[in-house]
Amino acid sequence: YLKPNLAIALPTLEKLKTYGWPGNIRELRHTIERAIILCEGKTLTPDDFLFHSDKASDDGDEKPDNFNLAEVERYTIQKAMTRHHGNITKAANELGITRAALYRRMEKYGL
Repeated sequence: YLKPNLAIALPTLEKLKTYGWPGNIRELRHTIERAIILCEGKTLTPDDFLFHSDKASDDGDEKPDNFNLAEVERYTIQKAMTRHHGNITKAANELGITRAALYRRMEKYGL
């Protein structure tokens, strides 16, 4: 990303180590790429990173603050599942997808 000699602050490493990474290595990779792109200095600080837990509102609802399709899809699936009290058939019908497709997406997002 044309940012040679970019350093990582010690508190940043601690935050990266303690985060649960529900999206596994893909989430880690995308989070680091995003931080590098948005970083304006020569050192990555904790403020350069945005984690799912940082976005949770008071009611525990993780509303996406951008138009990242994966984040919006994950949020929408969570809302449908909550609305239908975990009923896969009803949630899939509301989302306009098959039950099998909903199961695949839930596995993809670790839901």
